[in-house]
Amino acid sequence: MKSDCREIFPVVGSGKYITAPVITEDGQPISDPLVLAETSQDDNTIEIVKELTSRGPLDNKVIQWLLTLHQIGLDVRRTDRTLVFYEKEENLAKLWDILSVYAWIDTDVGYCQGMSDLCSPMIMLLEDEADAFWCFERLMRRLRGNFRCTDSSVGVETQLCSLATVTQVIDPKLHQHLETLGGGDYLFAFRMLMVLFRREFSFCDSLYLWEMMWALEYDPDMFYQYEDSGSDMERTEGVKVRQKSTRRCGKYERENMKVKNPEAQLPISVFLVASVLKDKSSTLLQEARGLDDVVQILNDITGNLDAKKACIGAMKLHKKYLKK
Repeated sequence: MKSDCREIFPVVGSGKYITAPVITEDGQPISDPLVLAETSQDDNTIEIVKELTSRGPLDNKVIQWLLTLHQIGLDVRRTDRTLVFYEKEENLAKLWDILSVYAWIDTDVGYCQGMSDLCSPMIMLLEDEADAFWCFERLMRRLRGNFRCTDSSVGVETQLCSLATVTQVIDPKLHQHLETLGGGDYLFAFRMLMVLFRREFSFCDSLYLWEMMWALEYDPDMFYQYEDSGSDMERTEGVKVRQKSTRRCGKYERENMKVKNPEAQLPISVFLVASVLKDKSSTLLQEARGLDDVVQILNDITGNLDAKKACIGAMKLHKKYLKK
């Protein structure tokens, strides 16, 4: 797949990356000298684009892909820049390559801001680029719904609605206060759910949090979502296995399995956000006089959250929610 991308746009795999647009929305190379000067494109990139477009009109998929590449580059520059690892240009290029190839194969979602935060740990922890790519691709099978956006909805809208319901049940006073402030849609929690707290926790703590989340949510039949296809019979058999293997499930999943109502089976990330809100409930009630205040109070927790404490709090709220 990387070879296919490199054939279209040879910057992929070259150890470099781009941060400037290379074509217009109608698939033509950018030729305005003022734009070229502002974007600081090198001559090699310009020649690559001219050679590509000289073959004839570009396919719509190619156009859409090329239009995302500079945005990926801009986000790559901003991702985990406080870490020594990304002081090396080749590591930035590696991150750009993986995200670019993923954007090529996922024609439905493509690339969206925030994916670089999810991919970065894979690059750092796995030396082999192919291993890092496939770990990221499997992670996106779990989270790609977060990045589905339309003109009328955002990808995490369902989770935000669930968060509102959970908060209303476990802390009705806080929920009412947030509604009064115009925050009943809980969009201020958008980032936490989108990138699984990567920006609220330190790098190491966010990985620690992921490990605990996935262990708590573990279901031995979860492998079905990592398969490209499966017969109905296989899936039915998987359900039967699940009923016999309760002890193998994570603690959070075991609690979910006690409840027959599937609507109550929410991802643990919703309860993690709810636990953060519960922890800051008194501050939000006393000091928040508008949505800007809510955002500021939640931004102040960045880098100061404890992963283990957050998971324990989420489990307690989960049990309370299920009982109510």
